Amino acid sequence: MISWLMCCGLAHAQEVVPEPAPAEPLFELSGFVKPVFSAVVRSSALPRDRVSVGLRSSQAGVTLRGRPLPQWRFKAFFVLGGSTVAAVTRASAVDTDNDGAVDRIDTSTRQVLADLVRETSVSFVPTGGLAIRAGQMPVPFTSAAQSADVALLFVDRAGPNQLFLADDDLGAVLELQTPSRTVLAKAGLFNGTGTGPTGGQRGVLYLARVDLQPLGAFSYDETDPSRTEARFGIGAGLIWHPYQAFDGVGFPLVQVHDLRASASLRFGIAGLTVALEGLHRQQTDDLTSRPVVASGAYAQAGWRLPIGLEPIGRLGWAAEDRSFDPRTTVWTEGGFNLYGAFRSPDPDRRDDLRLTLAYQGEHRVTEGESAHGATAAVLLRF
Repeated sequence: MISWLMCCGLAHAQEVVPEPAPAEPLFELSGFVKPVFSAVVRSSALPRDRVSVGLRSSQAGVTLRGRPLPQWRFKAFFVLGGSTVAAVTRASAVDTDNDGAVDRIDTSTRQVLADLVRETSVSFVPTGGLAIRAGQMPVPFTSAAQSADVALLFVDRAGPNQLFLADDDLGAVLELQTPSRTVLAKAGLFNGTGTGPTGGQRGVLYLARVDLQPLGAFSYDETDPSRTEARFGIGAGLIWHPYQAFDGVGFPLVQVHDLRASASLRFGIAGLTVALEGLHRQQTDDLTSRPVVASGAYAQAGWRLPIGLEPIGRLGWAAEDRSFDPRTTVWTEGGFNLYGAFRSPDPDRRDDLRLTLAYQGEHRVTEGESAHGATAAVLLRF
């Protein structure tokens, strides 16, 4: 009798159907607002530019991502106030000596929004370890370029990173990764506008990037409250951009070969995050025998304490035009981040409110000039 009851119980247990796992959302909307206040002193500048105090920028970003079909993903990231240009709003001829001839043109300018689109890309993901992404996106040449704008340790990326990678670009990337994400590889083709050349150049940019994470998956976020176990990452990137430069009429001037390399080292454990990155560039052309050589590096660290306070520090160095007229620049930065939602039980919500107070110094060693500034920024995520 007891055996019969046990068999019935087992049979009933086998008939219980587990509840299905929650489905991945088809669409997801997120964003941020980030006003930045700065005060900068340049003792060797013109009297007009020696002291600059005010709101440096105020950005609002919106990200829409989704999965309309099982193997297809999309992402659209727009930033208002992230890039501005001076637009001429008025122009008038001035005759200073009343001789009937125009002596100069007086103009008035106003800052207007420039490129609002940071990323609009479509991804095809046939398997978990393979993805093909195309559209406008950040070029994943450096570790910092792969960090989200809302996951940076400081208000901005390091100065050397900005020198070697100018902007986003249009292209396509093939992404490969192992199941445990210990190895990530990327190869892509881009238009080449993100490395600095203007509209007078034509040529495809080739990209390759490899990241090794032997201790397990390591997010590119420069600060992460949920990271407790040790993580280690080493990576290298390579850009080759051969392009033809043309004159203003449209005839070819010179063939240029632009080669750039980066190497990164990252470590994180229990709120401590350390990152080091080195960059090098060598540009040659078929007109001169002198290469244009530049190098740069930076190191940064932040320690997220349990009380919601994060001391941060960064040191950067860059040497431009090293083969002819070397110019050396050093950046020194330090301060702290305060997290207003650090007590949230949801780790994903602990970064929703952040106040950054930091010192920023830029020292142009070759020219003997320095600028010292203080920055205050509020980052509110939603």
